[in-house]
Amino acid sequence: MTIQSIKERWRHFFPKHHPTHSIILNGGQIFILPTYSGFLFGFILFVMLLGSMNYNNSMGYALTFLLGSMAMVSILHTHRMLLGLRIEVGKVAPVFSGETAQFQLWLDNRGHQARYNLVWEYDPTFKIQNLKSDDLKSKMVIALPANQRMSINIPVPTTQRGRIFLEQIMVYTRFPLGLFHAWAYIHLNASTLVYPKPYGNKNLPLGEQSESIGEGSHKGGEDFIGYRDYQLGDSPRHIDWKAVAREQDWMIKQFGGIGIAMVWLTWDDVHTLNDLEAALSQLCLWILMAENQGTKYGLKIPNNTFEPNAGEKHRERCLRSLALFE
Repeated sequence: MTIQSIKERWRHFFPKHHPTHSIILNGGQIFILPTYSGFLFGFILFVMLLGSMNYNNSMGYALTFLLGSMAMVSILHTHRMLLGLRIEVGKVAPVFSGETAQFQLWLDNRGHQARYNLVWEYDPTFKIQNLKSDDLKSKMVIALPANQRMSINIPVPTTQRGRIFLEQIMVYTRFPLGLFHAWAYIHLNASTLVYPKPYGNKNLPLGEQSESIGEGSHKGGEDFIGYRDYQLGDSPRHIDWKAVAREQDWMIKQFGGIGIAMVWLTWDDVHTLNDLEAALSQLCLWILMAENQGTKYGLKIPNNTFEPNAGEKHRERCLRSLALFE
């Protein structure tokens, strides 16, 4: 029976901790067992002890107890790699369905010696009918310098809109000799929003209170004001194709001035799709297009109405309502 199988079998019997924004690992949260190499090493020591007793060999006794004492000391070093480590929740940005959310964690090692070979493992499939997939399981190995504070990102794949939570994380180490395996389970109160995946018709609707807008219009006037990076939903007519031909980054021409267009994005525009997720994805795409093109837009969905506006905050409010729509 492997260490991994033992941990999975006894996982539900380990003490549960309510999720918090930060945690300091103490002795009661850290578990330690011999590895396969540790069991084999112990068996060899036992054979050496029997041989020394049989032949009354003092050098054999000395070597056996020396190696045994080194193994006992390694238990303390392996345990110390996790003891007292402080983990805090950092920032995590919303993502679109199908993208990978990056949960930032801060590791605070100030006032402690360096920690080596810390393996961080996150298995997002554990709560989904106990499915296992090496493609979804995330694992990283880091070394934490003494008296330092550093951050790591835990990648969490997303498959549907809504709010996604950072589930249980496991950190373990086998430093320094690989004879013992120390691990701890971490429960943190971290979550983020998953917006609908933007796809559908790339033509903005001419709905209620909308002004004349077309695929070729600049959505904000005729005065050229600069460039910005290409984003999903941008009109191909605004791409700087000369820069693309020179193998430079894809850039979007921005225009300003008078004549800002306005459009309403309503549930009536998408209800004929007869699929809730497809309707939300279509509205999501239109919001991104309107925002990128400088169009003032309003959103009308059941139980929520947002007056025409533009800007990052307005975009986030609209996308949030789509992500949490029921």
